[in-house]
Amino acid sequence: MCSVFATSLREIARQWVARLASYRRHLHEEHLEALIEETARYVGLRLENDLSRSSYWSEAPLARRVSVLLYLVDRGVVDRLSRGGRRTFEPVEHAEAWVAAQPDLLPYLEPTLELLAALRRDQIRRTRSSKS
Repeated sequence: MCSVFATSLREIARQWVARLASYRRHLHEEHLEALIEETARYVGLRLENDLSRSSYWSEAPLARRVSVLLYLVDRGVVDRLSRGGRRTFEPVEHAEAWVAAQPDLLPYLEPTLELLAALRRDQIRRTRSSKS
């Protein structure tokens, strides 16, 4: 497993109470590890250029990017899908409004909206490349 997550794996999963709650209680930790690693690859590769433009995300560790994205997946604000044999993460239509309405996220509103914007830009790129 990626060493950046070795100590924080259970910490990340502790916040999951909805869609990803089963991973928190899963008997086979390798499934949780696979989810974390797949998400790390996505935010570390697919979103890297978009997030590097952000003053917050350019300094944030990879584990934080993974944690926030999986929190949004857990809450149903971002869908985790397979498209063309690849894992993607796509914000739902009302994602920005949901984030803005969460009192606990207000201190992190701008970075969370930046993450959603990066996900939407990636979605647009994938749509354009599939039409080519």
